[in-house]
Amino acid sequence: MQLSGGSEATGGPRTPLRSGARPKKLAWRLPASLETGLCLVALLFLPLLVVVPRGIAALATVAMVIGAGLALSQDRRLILSDIATVPAALFAALMVWGLLSALWSPDPLHTLPRAAKVTLLAVAAMAMGSAGLISAPRRLASFLLAGFIIALPTATVDLALGGAISKPFSDRVYQPAWLNQVSVTFAILLLPTSAMLIEAGYRRSGLLFAAATAGTVFALVGTAAKVALACGLPIALLCYYWRAAITGIAAVLSVLVIVTAPLTFARIDHWAGFVHTADSVKLSAGHRLLIWSFVGDRIAEHPLRGWGLDSSRSIPGGSDPIRPNETWLPLHPHNAALQIWLELGVPGAVLFGLLGGWFWLAVGRADWPRLYAAGACGSLATAFVASAATYGIWQEWWQGTLAISLFMVLIMARVAMAGVERR
Repeated sequence: MQLSGGSEATGGPRTPLRSGARPKKLAWRLPASLETGLCLVALLFLPLLVVVPRGIAALATVAMVIGAGLALSQDRRLILSDIATVPAALFAALMVWGLLSALWSPDPLHTLPRAAKVTLLAVAAMAMGSAGLISAPRRLASFLLAGFIIALPTATVDLALGGAISKPFSDRVYQPAWLNQVSVTFAILLLPTSAMLIEAGYRRSGLLFAAATAGTVFALVGTAAKVALACGLPIALLCYYWRAAITGIAAVLSVLVIVTAPLTFARIDHWAGFVHTADSVKLSAGHRLLIWSFVGDRIAEHPLRGWGLDSSRSIPGGSDPIRPNETWLPLHPHNAALQIWLELGVPGAVLFGLLGGWFWLAVGRADWPRLYAAGACGSLATAFVASAATYGIWQEWWQGTLAISLFMVLIMARVAMAGVERR
């Protein structure tokens, strides 16, 4: 997966590694049809997060299959060139360790198929990461923007009407927190989308879009999205002026934050009065700190090998009650670093930390316009902060959301570069 633009920024697909005698109909119609499929994925992405957030797992699977088909229609060796990269190697090592962890998992019949499923999704996501194969990136970005414009008022209206739009798609009792998933995704994509519009020559539209999206994020109830966006904004500003230095520092810090998570996140509850303070801000915040403390104690029991991939739901004592309607570990730790530590131990934490550091270094050296690169840095910071306080790292819908978001950031980078070249 390449976080760069090069000559691909002008809109044309990457030149295949070899040319062969292929029928013109296949060479033209199949890629065009597949790109149309990706346009539909981009259009549905955010509206689907509003009404059926768990449906993103299926949408991402479709997108990944289309992406793999697009790579195959160009040249099979393009897939290998994108998969044979540093992040792919790190993730492959992480998944091999995850598969091995089934040997000591408290629920091996759950760990083994989950590790296999995550591995297959990751391979497909790497194939979809070939953003340079898209011949019409501006059109694809336009479909994402159209979906954005649909999703923003839809989420606001759904909140105002108590779930009138989303309730027909669920049998659960409505809660405003249903919109947390789309709120986090709005926050992740806000800066690069706004920067793309500005770089493409639509300055007023970009600023208006940024204001509308930020207003929606802060109008919705998701605290994590607000905090993540508030962290992403200053990072974007710093990266606008000192991108190389800031991304280098962020790469080191991301590794340190992940590797030291059992000594930091898991011990916040020991600070005098901090859980009470968190409860006064939001009840779930105090519960989150107690979950992290419990996870830290379980990590200490198996720090080297962990408990097994996606074994969080089977950790002894996890289902015991703390307070009314609260248990010590409901499904997962709500913190990616702690979950990796709990389930995959030291090897998993080191590999995951290196993977996070690589993304910072890659966006730091990407050949993107200054404003867009800063927006992408802010987006990466937002995603990191959200992952530290929200969803299970192995949840298919969350993986799909991150994969599609990354793909769209790469596509929008090409649109931004083309806009700069036209000026």
